[in-house]
Amino acid sequence: MAQGALTKRIIPVHVLTASYRIAGTAKVSNSGLSGLLTDSTSEFMTIMDASLGRIHEPDFLVQKLNEIRLVKDQIHSASVRRRQDIGPRGITRAGYANFNTFNIAVTDSTYEYEGLLEWPGRFDFKALMSGGNWEYLPIFEGTARSIIYPELEVKSEAMLVNRNQIATFTHSLRKDSDDDSSLPGIPLGLT
Repeated sequence: MAQGALTKRIIPVHVLTASYRIAGTAKVSNSGLSGLLTDSTSEFMTIMDASLGRIHEPDFLVQKLNEIRLVKDQIHSASVRRRQDIGPRGITRAGYANFNTFNIAVTDSTYEYEGLLEWPGRFDFKALMSGGNWEYLPIFEGTARSIIYPELEVKSEAMLVNRNQIATFTHSLRKDSDDDSSLPGIPLGLT
């Protein structure tokens, strides 16, 4: 008798698209949310018990649905409450045990993201953006903010940002003595 190859579990997830924010639950295998989003056998994902809201009205619930199907390419980011729900460390760190932590700020056409990136060895932007077959960049202790509607803010322990949507990227190495993960302000005028 054939048995399912991977154990399924249900995790809470918060997804941002260009127009909507969707909160609900997703059924994932042992590879977590990362495995679900990078599964090459399907271009879609399903969110169950979904609450749908527009990004320009973040506190207004548009609709509550039993399930909603999303096109993975159109997802800007997906967030989870617990770090382990994003997937095993071998997936999110490409199999390396030692890594450096970088404060990063990323933008796409709709959102700004800040958080921590864990990267093995010396930072290599080209490898980060084009290497491997994974399409989503893992960010830890992250914040996603709408550019046009800054009152929409999502904070999470771990999030995946669609690499194909990224427009700008900046980073600095985080030292152990850094107790503030925010990026320094950029003066807009001369004094």
